[in-house]
Amino acid sequence: MDEGDTQMSRFRALVASGSVLLTLALGGQAQAASNPAGIAFNATTNVSKYGKSTGVLITGRCNRYDSAFQSARKNGAEVLAYLDAAERPDNTVCSLDKAFYMGDYGKVPLWPYPSYGTRVNYANHHMTDLRKGSAWSNWVVSYVEKLMRENKVDGVFLDVIGGRVWTSLSGWNNWPQSQKDAWTDGAVDLVRRLDAKRRSIRPTFLIINNNVWDRGSSKDLRGYAGEKYVDGVMLEHPPVNSAFHINYAKRAFGNLGQRRVIVVAKSSTDAKTWASRSGVTHVSPQTSYKYPPTPVVSFHYLGDR
Repeated sequence: MDEGDTQMSRFRALVASGSVLLTLALGGQAQAASNPAGIAFNATTNVSKYGKSTGVLITGRCNRYDSAFQSARKNGAEVLAYLDAAERPDNTVCSLDKAFYMGDYGKVPLWPYPSYGTRVNYANHHMTDLRKGSAWSNWVVSYVEKLMRENKVDGVFLDVIGGRVWTSLSGWNNWPQSQKDAWTDGAVDLVRRLDAKRRSIRPTFLIINNNVWDRGSSKDLRGYAGEKYVDGVMLEHPPVNSAFHINYAKRAFGNLGQRRVIVVAKSSTDAKTWASRSGVTHVSPQTSYKYPPTPVVSFHYLGDR
């Protein structure tokens, strides 16, 4: 499978949870229609079509500074830099990606349990040491701080980060509870520190994670602590009638007034359905992440920029 199609985390549909929901309807009317989001991991084809106020673009590991993104940004789009802090590739991807991973993939501290460097979340990607205060977590915070100060992107898109990992390769269901909690607490602490940095440096800097903060049980609320530190999440290919995802899209997230909830749907038809649902601010119909298609919904004023 192409690298562009494999960068995104692959969590699947979750069980329903007893979440407290944010009601976004006014006077019984649904929210305004959502806006286009585009994912361009490999190429910048069609990127210019998202260059309007309220458009969102997500870069790949290697093309963050391509002129097409900068042009779209000048025309109003919000450009989010892709970062995968939860795992590191086993093989070199490109120089920009390598720079994120400490300039040397081999130097990145890996998840220490059940023994150092054994955990994987996705093929050819080993899980990093995401624990609170780890050398890797500290590095990620410092790296994102530089992006905030550099001001060439509008935020970060944090793949995999959330309440837990979901792939079968990770073996999460068999982890001891202490290790599950250490991973969740590390993810929460990471976004907490990033949120603190952006509030002091550039409050408009967006933090979006590609995961949910639910850990799979309505009785387990530990991960939800992370929601107040992010502006929203991406829901990747959720079933169009999934009650869990429909409800989760309504959650409040951070309090900076720049809420973003992106749904990547399985088709154009599904994207338009999601676009009309409460809480969803952006949609994409992409099944391939090489470059975005022509937007399938129009641009609508959000009023928070």
